Order: sequence, then C-alpha cells, then structure tokens
Amino acid sequence: MIPLVLGEEEAVIGFGLIGVKGIVPAHRGAAAEQLAAALKSKDQILVLVTDKVARWIMPEIRKAVLEGAVIQVIPGAAGGATRKEEEEPLLLSALGIRL
Repeated sequence: MIPLVLGEEEAVIGFGLIGVKGIVPAHRGAAAEQLAAALKSKDQILVLVTDKVARWIMPEIRKAVLEGAVIQVIPGAAGGATRKEEEEPLLLSALGIRL
C-alpha cells in the first residue's frame, strides 16, 4: 500500500520528511481532481486527507470509500476538531447501550 497525503502545505511537507508523497490542492475542484487521479492508480493507495481539504470534497470521499478506496481523514496544521460531546456517552450510544 502506497501512502499519499492530500492537504495543506504543512502536512505535505511534514509527511514528505519521511518519504511520503503529497499534493497541495489550491481549491475544491483541484482537490477533487487530484483525489480522482490518485484513486486511478494501479497500486493500492492509502490517501491521507487533512480535515480542511476533506470538508471541500466529502461527497467524493464518501463515494470513493463505498467503492473500496482506503481514505483516512487526519488533522491538519490547525489541529483536529474538538468534540462537543463527551466520548464515553458517544461510544455507548454507538454501541446501543443505554444507562
């Protein structure tokens, strides 16, 4: 599996330091095109998308995942989103457990 970062410049540079190729899209259209091009590869690709870029192309990401692509949204330079809910009740709710 070959990793590829699609995100802000800081993330691409950081992953580049460990040898991971990356792309910095300028806008939503470019991000969607670059994701589509990456997924056309013959090799199995692990696409790491920063949360900022993921917000631009979430419909494309959902479609690609349903088709079998391996895509992971990661925090960008600004950090990850903060949860408004406590994690334990959220987990229990997802498991269908009521207290």
